[in-house]
Amino acid sequence: MLTRRGVSAGVGASLLGATRAATATAPFAWPGGARAAVSLTYDDALDSQLANAVPALATAGFKATFFLTKDNVGAALGDWVQAGRAGHEIGNHTVSHPCGLQAYSPAAFARDELIPMQDWLDLNFGASRRRLYAYPCSVTDLGQGDADAQLARYEALLRSIGLRAARTCDQDAPNTAAHARAHPYRLRASAATYDVDDPALATAYVRQAMAAGGWAILVFHEILATRGGAGETTVATHRAVLDWLRDQPVWCAPMGQVLDAVHQGVSISIRT
Repeated sequence: MLTRRGVSAGVGASLLGATRAATATAPFAWPGGARAAVSLTYDDALDSQLANAVPALATAGFKATFFLTKDNVGAALGDWVQAGRAGHEIGNHTVSHPCGLQAYSPAAFARDELIPMQDWLDLNFGASRRRLYAYPCSVTDLGQGDADAQLARYEALLRSIGLRAARTCDQDAPNTAAHARAHPYRLRASAATYDVDDPALATAYVRQAMAAGGWAILVFHEILATRGGAGETTVATHRAVLDWLRDQPVWCAPMGQVLDAVHQGVSISIRT
């Protein structure tokens, strides 16, 4: 089962350089007078997310975005469909979670990974869902060429098949509303508990968003009782993050709902 978030020197260098600084803007008018928006996202379609994250989210009263990898779903499809029916957002994380993309042409990548996943999601979760994407391993270097060309090629491909926005997880600064509008395929996020199982790392990232009136996207992978290595967040740490968020002046909503608010440019009603 593929769960690793790959880290390669130089991958996406131009993306990081071009988008690290947040675009200067006045604080956005988030619903309910919130100081920031927060989206909880979960990658890879892992069984531990169904067992531990989904119930914890229900207790906290939050809806999240789950980016599914088809090859990881297996017999749990019915449970994922139920999660979607409960109000969680379901996004595209490819069929097989490839991290080495330089050998792919856009046509081959679309044929093997993107379009079959879109069709499968449409079949099981409905064609009217918001069409969102998370880059496997946070890698954006599709095909040959320099980082600018690779990212531009990837973005153009995602746009061409109808994906609305895409998320990395490279720990860059939280998004401003202006950045999200201008660069929907470069949404920044933090897998804060990937390397260290400490809720303070996630809450510090959200505090950055609150200070700037921005949008923090948090990324989780395995949610387990005990941590065995990188990528695994303990149930206790995950619960601590959710409990902390409940007490903060933030609007916690799935990525697609936040994007709706960003593009409308005004506050929208909170949907349950």
